[in-house]
Amino acid sequence: MGSAVPANLRARLVDLYAAYARGGVDFVLNTIDDDIDFLSYAPTEIFPYLGHHRGKQAFAEVMQATHAAFEFLTYKPVFLVVERNDAAAMLSMRLRQRNTDRTIHLFVAQFLRFRRGRIFELREFMDSFDAVQQVLGREIHL
Repeated sequence: MGSAVPANLRARLVDLYAAYARGGVDFVLNTIDDDIDFLSYAPTEIFPYLGHHRGKQAFAEVMQATHAAFEFLTYKPVFLVVERNDAAAMLSMRLRQRNTDRTIHLFVAQFLRFRRGRIFELREFMDSFDAVQQVLGREIHL
């Protein structure tokens, strides 16, 4: 009986990532808690819409800003672990930066916590150095 919930949660997450990729705001918002705590560990100088946000409306604004900046070519989990009400995913992302037409490939790790079937906490990590170099279209020498 304990495996039924993770299997269901796993399928819901796959559907969620597909909806996010196509910009399905309503679908995504139906999966999150009204008071979601979202934190993307990303350089906000380059990705000003990321960072720390709280609440459904703020999450919708992040999603809309992200989709305004990038076309999602690929956004899918390559690794997904679900245990009770927690999940971790490694996502493969291929994006087209709308203002430069540059294609960017990133891997992002997400850690999600669920309460009453909805995501109430989301933490996201990316290789921000690599992401910045790709977005700027040049190597950064330190």
